Amino acid sequence: MNVISYINGDPQITDFPACSARPLSLLVQSSNDLLAGPDGYLSPEASVLALDLAWQTVGTADVPDTVVHAWVADLLTSPSWGVLRYAKITAHKAILEIAALQRAAAMGEMPEIADWDAAGRAANAVAATLGGAGKRAVQAAFESTRFVDNDLLVAMDRVVAHAENAHALTSGDVSSASRITEFAGYAIRSWRDLAGLDNASEVRSTWLDSHEVSQDRLRTYA
Repeated sequence: MNVISYINGDPQITDFPACSARPLSLLVQSSNDLLAGPDGYLSPEASVLALDLAWQTVGTADVPDTVVHAWVADLLTSPSWGVLRYAKITAHKAILEIAALQRAAAMGEMPEIADWDAAGRAANAVAATLGGAGKRAVQAAFESTRFVDNDLLVAMDRVVAHAENAHALTSGDVSSASRITEFAGYAIRSWRDLAGLDNASEVRSTWLDSHEVSQDRLRTYA
């Protein structure tokens, strides 16, 4: 994300460039860290993958809260990338109730604080009975109810962390790095779709042209 921040012309080079949504920046950072080798460096192939994810976050920063709420509902229950699949059937109700609140907020019908609190307490109680990926899935739902007295995007830090852990803790032959990078790709595409943004594959050339940054300069910095 430092590359994106540099090219964006941010006053200070940061992992959270002004042009990229904070939750998506976090996902790219995690992917970058997991793709790095034992020496802390990325292979050429991993560099291309990490940078491609980073490019897809460009232009995602300035969206209304309704988009964020819709995105959280997807993160919780999407058949392709949601965390619901990792929870036991007994925990589904808690996650689905919170997803329903998020969808209501996404439609501009913000639920009462009491509704958020009740759903959050129910999810927290269920999470206490679980372990592994299932626990993290319910914790992601719980944390998504805690934005009321805080900035919504900053509150998403905890949601993203738990969702990443849910994906990373699943059993199987696929590595954690592969699971998290796949999760990041789905999450970024969902955000862009919900926000009505342009095709992510067209972002690089359009953005570079508008910022008058040459490909040679990009390669030198990367």
